[in-house]
Amino acid sequence: MTIPTKEECLKILEKENVPSNIITHLKAVHDFSMKVCDVLEKRGIKINRNLAAAGALLHDIRKTSPNDHIIEGYELVKSLGFPEVAEVIKKHGLMHIDKDEFVPKTLEEKIIFYADKRVKGDKVVGLNERFEYIKQRYGRDNTEKELEFTKKIEKELLGDERVG
Repeated sequence: MTIPTKEECLKILEKENVPSNIITHLKAVHDFSMKVCDVLEKRGIKINRNLAAAGALLHDIRKTSPNDHIIEGYELVKSLGFPEVAEVIKKHGLMHIDKDEFVPKTLEEKIIFYADKRVKGDKVVGLNERFEYIKQRYGRDNTEKELEFTKKIEKELLGDERVG
């Protein structure tokens, strides 16, 4: 398994001309996901922190694409020789949550999915605030199913602990 380091991820983002506001978001998702990893590791749960870190830093690498940024990001990162990181990217979004191949299943996939839903821009916010933003920003009326799905992952990862 080949996973890029944090420094390599940042170089990839720079090479791909990812805008600075998106890089700021990616770094915030990275930092939050590492806090989630800390909680899980304190409970004795083994996490591939390097995979989670790379997935967090690269999940929106194609965010500015006029097409599907999830599939484009997945394909780009896979073509760079990081198929495991590409799988994490494939499973970070809400758009395809009704298709099994896009549902996060591993702990690392769930951590990045969840961390991305807790970070609005570069600020950690509650799920309700983040989903309200998603509704407004992307013109989505019905996000209740996705919010419930995300709360289920939050409960699975953190139990009653709060990370913020």
